[in-house]
Amino acid sequence: MADYIITLDDQDDEYDVRSDPGIPKYNIGVNYEIPTKSNQYTNLILDNLTPTFNGSAQTFPLTVNGDAYFPLNDQQLIVSVNNVVLKPGVDYQISGSDIFFTVAPSPGQKFSGVALLTYADVTRTVNFVLDNGSFDITTGSKGYLNIDVTGEIESWMLVSDTVGSIAIDIRKTTYSNFPNGFNSIVGSEFPILNNQNKNRDENLSTWNTTITAGDILDFQVLSCTNVQKCSVFLRVRQ
Repeated sequence: MADYIITLDDQDDEYDVRSDPGIPKYNIGVNYEIPTKSNQYTNLILDNLTPTFNGSAQTFPLTVNGDAYFPLNDQQLIVSVNNVVLKPGVDYQISGSDIFFTVAPSPGQKFSGVALLTYADVTRTVNFVLDNGSFDITTGSKGYLNIDVTGEIESWMLVSDTVGSIAIDIRKTTYSNFPNGFNSIVGSEFPILNNQNKNRDENLSTWNTTITAGDILDFQVLSCTNVQKCSVFLRVRQ
């Protein structure tokens, strides 16, 4: 571990608690981890566009390691041409995975681009709890849940306080259609426990994964054995 100097400020005097002679020694506990470079998040470096600059082309595809990259907006990128940082929305605009330069870059001008990683709007979890006290959960509808976000369901997880079996269907309708218009969103991949107390699925190939703010979900128990309480967690990417 690296060697750190910790100083205490006693009015106008500063003391190095490791080495100043005649100064009482202090036992200082550090209860946080000092970050290292290996802990830091890394932004994405856009592939170099310099070889494609010809003085007339203004639109170029953005890629990262050869794969198309789709920025959220102009402001997510830091773009420079010939070491001059360009102003987003003025000097360039983003459309899909393309960047459009207001002024066509000249041959040989150096391109540099960084995509800032974003985390604020990544995912959130929608929770629904089924509880039947000391008895097995019965079949049928167990209640409604209003959704206040728009996004894609990426996975489900089902946990129980006991080992047992349960199968759950999730149906969806809009606020305007409620209480009618419910349709199952799970395809052939029902959230289930099969003599388990936990299970999950991150490959929802048969699901209708799109949900819209205002949608209402209905949780229906299809079968149940030895499960009195369980929770369904839906991970949603916004």
